[in-house]
Amino acid sequence: MDNEKTLSSLSRLMFVLNLAIIVFYSLLCLTTTLRVCDSFGAYSFLSSAGQIPPPPWRMPLWALGQYLLLCAVSFRKNRWGIERFEARLLVCLVEILLCLGVTASLEFYYSGAALLVLADLVHYVRNSFYRICFTAALILLFSFGRYEILYPLTGRIPFSAYLDYYNQTVRSFFAGTESLLICLNVLLFVLSMILLFTGQKAENSRIRKLNKQLNQANERLRDYAFELERMAEVRERNRLAREIHDTLGHTLTGIIMGSDAGLALFDAAPEEAKKRIQVVAQAARDGLNDVRRSIKALRPDALENTTLAEALETMISNFKATTSAEVFYDQQAGPLVFAQDEEDTLYRVVQESMTNAVRHGHATEIHIFLTRRDNLLTIDVRDNGLGGGEDVKEGFGLRHMRERLELLGGSLTFGNRETLEEDGERGFYILVSLPIREKEEEA
Repeated sequence: MDNEKTLSSLSRLMFVLNLAIIVFYSLLCLTTTLRVCDSFGAYSFLSSAGQIPPPPWRMPLWALGQYLLLCAVSFRKNRWGIERFEARLLVCLVEILLCLGVTASLEFYYSGAALLVLADLVHYVRNSFYRICFTAALILLFSFGRYEILYPLTGRIPFSAYLDYYNQTVRSFFAGTESLLICLNVLLFVLSMILLFTGQKAENSRIRKLNKQLNQANERLRDYAFELERMAEVRERNRLAREIHDTLGHTLTGIIMGSDAGLALFDAAPEEAKKRIQVVAQAARDGLNDVRRSIKALRPDALENTTLAEALETMISNFKATTSAEVFYDQQAGPLVFAQDEEDTLYRVVQESMTNAVRHGHATEIHIFLTRRDNLLTIDVRDNGLGGGEDVKEGFGLRHMRERLELLGGSLTFGNRETLEEDGERGFYILVSLPIREKEEEA
């Protein structure tokens, strides 16, 4: 903020200084011309100048008019809030043309207004290419827009001819004043550039620091979200395990006791034993239904209301939106219609693979391929993350996936992609093979 205030103050000071310089040249040329006419020294002046001077009023009128218009455009353009690129470019071109007009109106005696416009446009222009173009144009105008260089083209009266009209003391004073004003303008321009680039460097450093802190916060938040999800899953599984345990314990205890009673009455009272066995059978059926309801609660919510194909696409879409990782999903396995336990396992395998790729491998790209040959389904997941290092170890997530697959007769292999002959890229891969069966109807 202090840097911006200082830059704004320097900019206003440069505008005032350039106004003073333009007034200096205009009044000196105007006053000298009028003095020459009043003193009847036109012949002597024309002899030394070699040219007829322009009307004395033209320089101050045109130079000051265009400069004040340049000041108005420069001060107002930030308040206009122009965002369109074409409009901002047009404003910059107008400023450059006005600067050229001011320089030409001063008979190319002074081109320092180009430094004023350059300091203003470097801060205003956002596009790097056009900033370089404008900088080059204004530097050329400042360097070569001088009377001494353009004398063969202009054929105007040199500024020194106006100074030569006066005696040595006055001439030295005016020449010294001119040099002082021009040097002050260059000095203010240099200070503005130093402050501008120093401020931009500090701002870029601050932005990089904030981005780093934001990335770290996002990483912690993502880890926290993963941990919360894991804890919620563990709590839910423990609750369901207790419920199944209590249901099975209660049901099995009743079955055991009823069976023992039935066996005891089998010979003495067959009818009573038959009733006991019927009660035991009903208790077993009720217990089985309770267990099924508890197990069904373990099924992912996404698979309760949608098909496996839709659930996978939704999960991948949400994962891309929340992690900013690019996920490329290639499904060539045909209709994904399997038994319920197979669908649950496939869903969890894809979910855990993507989670591990981002959480542990810090991957930015994940490729998922689903293929099927006869009754063998293959899931190939590859990422561009950090890999598993030289010694790839099986963590909780991979072990959990393996256990799920082995219960269904499947297999799991994993490792660094560098070890694959057909791949050789950096990252990690997970390869799942699962023999599938026809979808079972629920009892």
